[in-house]
Amino acid sequence: MIDRWPEGRVVNPKVTSILPIDAEITSVSLMTREETAGRLIGVAKRFIPPPGRWIAARFLDVTTDSLERIMGRGGPLTPPLRIRLHVGPFLDPELYRLSAERNVEALRELCGLRRDSRILDIGCGCGRVASALARYISSTGSYDGFDVAKEAVEWCQRHISARFPNFRFRRIPVFSQRYSPQGSRGASEIAFPYDDNGFDLVFAASVFTHIPPDGLANYIAETRRVLRPGGVSLATFCLLTDSSLPSVEAGLSEPRLRQKYGDFWVRDLDDPASFIAYPERFVRDTYQNCGLTVVDPIRFGSWAAGSLEASEVLEPFGFSQDIVIAMKVQ
Repeated sequence: MIDRWPEGRVVNPKVTSILPIDAEITSVSLMTREETAGRLIGVAKRFIPPPGRWIAARFLDVTTDSLERIMGRGGPLTPPLRIRLHVGPFLDPELYRLSAERNVEALRELCGLRRDSRILDIGCGCGRVASALARYISSTGSYDGFDVAKEAVEWCQRHISARFPNFRFRRIPVFSQRYSPQGSRGASEIAFPYDDNGFDLVFAASVFTHIPPDGLANYIAETRRVLRPGGVSLATFCLLTDSSLPSVEAGLSEPRLRQKYGDFWVRDLDDPASFIAYPERFVRDTYQNCGLTVVDPIRFGSWAAGSLEASEVLEPFGFSQDIVIAMKVQ
């Protein structure tokens, strides 16, 4: 049963049932530490000259992997710290795993995920959600994920696909100033490398917050193409609404969106795709124009209120962003 909160958000009271009691994370100081660590490593990367980055990366991987093994906190499907921090503030490997488990709960409760479902993960990163799905999807189901980040995809192929042959990962050559500066195509030009009508469920977590408007329309159109009739998509956005816009304009949202970009708000005008928030009406119209039907209600998150990204695991279904469900009717 899904209960509505007064603010229009939705909470599933059963969501914590998949988590061990001693794994619940309630400390705000932990979330702050996660955010701080991610930002410090990001700053350090900018100051290390390119010739030394590979050596520094290997040293960090070996050191942190060894520490996590000694502490009993790593795992065969948990990537090294340096790679984890590309997809979120996951200094703590347990936080990384818990966030994925809650996302899988969202796919089950909101999208009808089954053990034999065929899933496409847009922007799969280093397999955060794939690692949780691998413990749920049976051999009759399948998972495909793609991403622009070469190192993350290769890690998934070595560590997840090797254990679960029905889990497949691909790199696509889409340009990203941060993750794939050598990419040869824009987001508006890419065709998903999959057949028509091949998936029951398409998932995109914090992907459309990094895609400009023309690319967004293409990704949603491609989502429709690869979904079977009756298939469902779940995507997260930062939606500009009458409720969220005042917080954005006041600089209270997380992430901080500092500049207007047409009707949108972005973190950096020099790189709008680093983070972008869209008006709700624009997103609804884009889905409709691409032939997908938005399934109401949209489940609004807490990003506009300034919730730390690392605190997502405390949110219903593990998202601080807004959840949009859409269906391919025919």
